[in-house]
Amino acid sequence: MVVMTWLPHSYLRMVGWPWVLVWQSGFLAIALWLMSQLRQLDRPFRPLGHGLDWAVAATGISLIVCSLASDFKTVALWNVVLASFYVFALYGGVNWVRQAQVKTSYLATAIAGTFLGTAIISLALWRPGAESAIDNEFYQALRNAMPFGHHNFVGGYCALALPFVLACAVAFRGWRRWLAVAATVLTGIALYVSGSRGALLGVLVWLLVAIAAFVIGSTAKGRLRRLAMGGLGLAVMVVVALSNPRVRSLLGSLNFANPSGFVVQDGPLLDRYFLAKIAANILRDRPLVGVGPGVMSRVSNLYRPIEAGLGMDHSQQLHSTPSQVLGEMGLLGLGVYLLWLVLIIGLWLRLHRTIEDKTSRWLLYGVGGGFLAYGISSLTDWQLENIGISMALVVLLVVLLHLANPSERPLPSPVGGATRRYLSLGLLAWLVIAGYLWLMADLGFWHGDRAVSRAKQGDVAGSLQHFSSAAALVPWDPTYHALLGQEIYGLLPLVPPEEQAAARQDTLANLYAATAIAPNDAWFNHNLAVLLLPQDPAAAQVYSQRAVQLLPRSGSLSRYLLGQTYLAQGQTEAAVTAFSLEGVSQPEFLTLPLWREEPLAPLQDSVLDQALAHHQAVLEATSPDAPGYATLYDQTALVRWWYQRPILIAESGTLRPITQALLATDQNPAEALEIVNQALEQSPQDQGLLLLRAWLQPSEFAQPYFEQANLPPAEQAQIAASLVDYRDVRSWLTAFGTPIQRTGRSLLGLTYRNRYAQSINFIAPPNAPSGELDQWAIPELLGLFLDFPREFVALDQTVETLQAEQLNLPSAVNNGFEIVPAPGPAEKLF
Repeated sequence: MVVMTWLPHSYLRMVGWPWVLVWQSGFLAIALWLMSQLRQLDRPFRPLGHGLDWAVAATGISLIVCSLASDFKTVALWNVVLASFYVFALYGGVNWVRQAQVKTSYLATAIAGTFLGTAIISLALWRPGAESAIDNEFYQALRNAMPFGHHNFVGGYCALALPFVLACAVAFRGWRRWLAVAATVLTGIALYVSGSRGALLGVLVWLLVAIAAFVIGSTAKGRLRRLAMGGLGLAVMVVVALSNPRVRSLLGSLNFANPSGFVVQDGPLLDRYFLAKIAANILRDRPLVGVGPGVMSRVSNLYRPIEAGLGMDHSQQLHSTPSQVLGEMGLLGLGVYLLWLVLIIGLWLRLHRTIEDKTSRWLLYGVGGGFLAYGISSLTDWQLENIGISMALVVLLVVLLHLANPSERPLPSPVGGATRRYLSLGLLAWLVIAGYLWLMADLGFWHGDRAVSRAKQGDVAGSLQHFSSAAALVPWDPTYHALLGQEIYGLLPLVPPEEQAAARQDTLANLYAATAIAPNDAWFNHNLAVLLLPQDPAAAQVYSQRAVQLLPRSGSLSRYLLGQTYLAQGQTEAAVTAFSLEGVSQPEFLTLPLWREEPLAPLQDSVLDQALAHHQAVLEATSPDAPGYATLYDQTALVRWWYQRPILIAESGTLRPITQALLATDQNPAEALEIVNQALEQSPQDQGLLLLRAWLQPSEFAQPYFEQANLPPAEQAQIAASLVDYRDVRSWLTAFGTPIQRTGRSLLGLTYRNRYAQSINFIAPPNAPSGELDQWAIPELLGLFLDFPREFVALDQTVETLQAEQLNLPSAVNNGFEIVPAPGPAEKLF
């Protein structure tokens, strides 16, 4: 377990070969250790006492009930198995320290040494870079993720450790004190550079409570002096916290009058607001048992609020321990969570009243301070899946129970011999279940690792065979089917014509299998819709509808794809609606070359009319000061100008200089050139403005543009010719096209808790009627079309309302947290 704590990137490596064997071996050793204790009938084996055994029983029952009620039972079982081994470690550790009569100080020294080792490794692996001296870059440097793989994990672990090692530094003498002092200093530094604001908050709350206790516990005579000392210490900590640029950025993001409706503009904190709404939505849908332990990433898009915009796609966790417990285990789990808090706080308070030994009292303060700091930090993150953090919590609870003085409250009665035999047999049976689950997963990881290795060696067939074997072994994990489909799809251009049909069928079969395992993955559904469209538009429509319901706004033309499925079935009115809604979310879509092709060309005017009306509706529903308003105003003006429609927007808005210049080119090119020159005085390296100036006056500005532009020779020659050949600005903008850059996915190793899922990046690109989807090259170089903000509430709610009214397709969150049922597999996929 210490190895998994110190292993770099341990959170991701714990679900990959061969590192999975490390923690499984540790857990297995713990279970066998506990079994040997149960079988040694000549030695007493006792419950935990202090009501904690009831909490363990309630936890086990809740986990099992919530798992059985989950739609993803095997995934939930995997997490129940993990949780059970922490219970085994708790019982084994408590009984060992009681039987062996281990001194609490020795146990605390070992724990402090482990904390010291983690801090040393964390700081040794921190790579801030030379640019971190710049404040803006230092903000990024303060996100040290080592060794756990995420800076919030590092911060949470250090928040748990810091009060304990500080207490050890006060309580111990000799070399143990120096070890604890070193651990305190390095853990404090590691906490700071982790950049975890939740952890800093936890430590500040702990210090505030400690200082309050320090002052209140003094005599009246010394209270003023202690108050001054405590106030000074707190002031120092506040100054240290405010010196952290990530804390300052959070405070600077508060705006109580922000027209967007969001008081907080800080991304991570705003994320937590949306994630809390996911928990609230789950509570409405499944109040008692939640969605199942460890299942959140499989279902979160069903509960994702509309106002999240482009964010919170397939959230693995809700960034709050109470929210995560409530979401995954419902009110049942939340009750168990509160029961643990009440029992541990009650035990700590009883020990505080009874412990008189100075060393033990300081260790009690350390354990309580660690639990307090981590408890506050855990309100901002979910970290119990992390082995290092969960084991640290377990060992500190062992210390707390070991501090309980048997003379004050007798130890619980030993468990009887017959009961111990039954418990050991039950433990053995549980190990068989866990062993089978682990064996299948481990073989899958091994095949996944071999597949990646073979692919690097150029052995494509061997790689595909290993992925196929892994998929057969782990039927609850979509990773291997998704990778198979992705890899075969990428090989299609190399497949001989006579084998194309079989290869395409293999691609679709694997993508279908991945979607069946993870039916709420928006991109799995999207990929199926793209690949099914040529042969089965009805099935493609269903999968496209599901993708839109799961992820209402995306950057991959999902509503265009939906419109294609309607059009292929003769549902022209629905197709026009879907196309127009795509034009609201991505105005550039309205200008793409595909509108010059059949069968879309006849629909262009209808789509444009609807889209522009929708643009106007969004603008009227948005405050001119709100983020996104200026961008939408600008983009709408561009689209209207592009198609020579009048600018009929009622509200005043600020257009970008390049948009102003384009609007001026029709009537007064000289004015357009003046606008561009004035803008270049402020932004002399703006490539879009430099290119437009080169078109406006090529004899003077073309050569300077090409001298500073970093363009391939062929593209430079093409652009140079267009400056001369196309003197009408709209003709110039549409002089030639270029393929739309494909987008991809990332970080699915967190979503599906599989290291090899990091390689899943496939998003199937929709096609134009003539084939590959293109965009106009010149507007892309000019930077005409911009992305909207991630959160654009008026736009998302307007599109949602229109989609529900006109297509009868509300998003999952507005449809009882359900999506259109998936069709069965087609008899002939291609």
